[in-house]
Amino acid sequence: MPKALPLLAAVLALGGQAAAEWPEDRGTAREARAMVERAIALYDAEGLLAFREISRDPAPEFLDRDLYVFVIDRVGFMAAHALFPEAVGSSALHARDIEGKYYVREMLERASEDGVWVDYVFLDPIRGRPAPKSAWVVLHDGFLFACGIYAGEVGV
Repeated sequence: MPKALPLLAAVLALGGQAAAEWPEDRGTAREARAMVERAIALYDAEGLLAFREISRDPAPEFLDRDLYVFVIDRVGFMAAHALFPEAVGSSALHARDIEGKYYVREMLERASEDGVWVDYVFLDPIRGRPAPKSAWVVLHDGFLFACGIYAGEVGV
């Protein structure tokens, strides 16, 4: 039986600590797309070992300010996560944002080789509260490679 996705609990636990330690400047859409491209290039060069590198050694290539790469397989399991490596191996298929949106399911349905932006609300690791997020998601070799940007506070 797959373990439950601990990602949201880990993000909630970060809360104020992340807000105090992370810089205020934000990642951009261009930077998120470039980060996904680097993750795909690493995967193409190293195969599945790339997921271990993304998750175990979150160098600036895969974790920078509020940008972080995550990889999900075609059935919804987390294959790599630069910010929360403890999420690897968990099912994200039933993950919902605070508005009830099944955003991982949408990623699985809409992802393409050309890439697509998927919008949802997620806990902002800098401010420690929910914020609109857009994730750049690319389908590559049966995996969804993604990195998101935050738009600010909900309702602003």
